[in-house]
Amino acid sequence: MTARHHHYLSQCYLKGFTKNGAKKSKLQVFDLVNSKIFKTIPRNVGGLRDFNRINIAGLDQNTIETSLAIFEGEAAAALKRLEETLLFEGETKSLILNLIALFAVRSPEKREHSRYSQAKIAEKILDLTLASKERWESQISQIKESGKEIDNNVTYEDSKRFHESKEYKISFAREHHIQMEFAGIEAILPYLEGRNWLLIKSTEKTGPFITTDNPVNLSWKEPEKIPPAYRNSPEYGMKDTQVYFPISRNIALIGGFDSSDIVIEGDIDLVSALNTKILMFTYKQLYSSKIDFKFRWHNGAIHNGNELFKLKNA
Repeated sequence: MTARHHHYLSQCYLKGFTKNGAKKSKLQVFDLVNSKIFKTIPRNVGGLRDFNRINIAGLDQNTIETSLAIFEGEAAAALKRLEETLLFEGETKSLILNLIALFAVRSPEKREHSRYSQAKIAEKILDLTLASKERWESQISQIKESGKEIDNNVTYEDSKRFHESKEYKISFAREHHIQMEFAGIEAILPYLEGRNWLLIKSTEKTGPFITTDNPVNLSWKEPEKIPPAYRNSPEYGMKDTQVYFPISRNIALIGGFDSSDIVIEGDIDLVSALNTKILMFTYKQLYSSKIDFKFRWHNGAIHNGNELFKLKNA
């Protein structure tokens, strides 16, 4: 039987944030939408029915899911090697950077953001097309000349009324989203490969690193020096940016164009700051091996994870 539950957050990645680092080990899941905490295994989070399924003539519907499963097996080995050796180089580095690129462009929320942006463009085109009856009729003529079928019973007035009602939703095929995602990976991967990577280790004193359903954080290194109009739109190729990615509960990566490839032991200030950074960009869920991970709140004080919803709802 073909699996229909597809993970956009790989189980091989999420297991690094469980208590024992195994697929059957449990995560502490912080549900930010419903303000609740529960335990579950990696298989039960970070997935969606048919997320990678395609419907293209001549191709197996599970081609993408099967190919990703092969890649994730290789990525799992790379994550394990990095955990054991702390050497971010060679094939290990290449596979993990590809995993980072995959997570950076791919989630249900990113697909919806893409759909919304493209739908707004389509609506603008419809605004122009329906601006006058003459323009509408010109477009209809071109469609007919191209040989495409069209319903002659739909009038200009009907179309304009329907468009202005906004009682519709413009959607795009899943295959379109998948194609855009792979194009996005190719676009940002060179800018990940061009960065130097600082590897940070957590300790018993600092507590674990956490991750979320939005685990790749791109931000300005010094946002206060960036004009306000550009602060919310860093790009992967911009030199004053850094990419933060938690690898597991024990290690994390920060990539920058002007940093060094070194390994350091994080103190409680750094680990809590990085946990706060990833927490701020969570979509719906946060994942941790322990309920009492460290993070900073608005007042600058360091708090434990079990205080999160109390502070959030205060």
